[in-house]
Amino acid sequence: MSCKDTIHLICWYLERKLSPSVESEIERHLGECRDCHLVFEAANTTLDRYFGSLRVHETETARTAA
Repeated sequence: MSCKDTIHLICWYLERKLSPSVESEIERHLGECRDCHLVFEAANTTLDRYFGSLRVHETETARTAA
């Protein structure tokens, strides 16, 4: 997966809206690419800051529903 593709899909990845195979590709890329990992961390921090506990609850609900 390219950096452009990874960055484009980071928010969907954080919201768990991607297929398991695409999630795996993103995780692999994030493990290898420092620049994309920094973008991922920034997006994750921003969502935590603005949605905080609501985001944690939604993620837990999505995981138990799946």
